[in-house]
Amino acid sequence: MSRLNENCAQCHRAETRPFVFEHPAMREGCAACHNPHGSINAKMLLIRDNNLCLRCHAQTVSQGMGSIVQPGHIFIGKQDHTLLLAHGACWSSGCHNAVHGSNINPYWFY
Repeated sequence: MSRLNENCAQCHRAETRPFVFEHPAMREGCAACHNPHGSINAKMLLIRDNNLCLRCHAQTVSQGMGSIVQPGHIFIGKQDHTLLLAHGACWSSGCHNAVHGSNINPYWFY
């Protein structure tokens, strides 16, 4: 854990504790998603919408699916997320609400 994570952990223990299914971004440090010196976004996030997640979770099309993917659809992994992303950010829509990690689900659900 980086020194910055240690500083954050002094107050944010629930977010920085070890998880069975850790979000890999936690290894990069809190500043991968948060600006510790302040932000105009809630929770001091660097970016306030799905673009924060899409920086790392690039839109991909699984192999062999190229011919059936419609233009403008957003695939993350092997799942079409186009309609899901219309419901809000990955975390605020209720889909991946345990963004720091989960002890019960590898897709970061509580």
